[in-house]
Amino acid sequence: MEEYFVSRASAVERVILARRTLMREMEVASAGAYALSQGPSLLDKLEQLLFDVRAGRISDFVMPSLKSKVRILVMSD
Repeated sequence: MEEYFVSRASAVERVILARRTLMREMEVASAGAYALSQGPSLLDKLEQLLFDVRAGRISDFVMPSLKSKVRILVMSD
């Protein structure tokens, strides 16, 4: 698992990018595809994570993903 030390703004950007990527994958996925079946739950997790990171409630998390996991450590500004 990769680990990144980032600012809060960068962590928010990463979550937003992951959310956009997942939404694109869900749009092009076929009905039986893994992305389509797991997408809604991952999307909910990413949205909650986005709220928590923005509010400063989380400073260490593993980015939910369909492919690989990345640990993000938010450094204080």
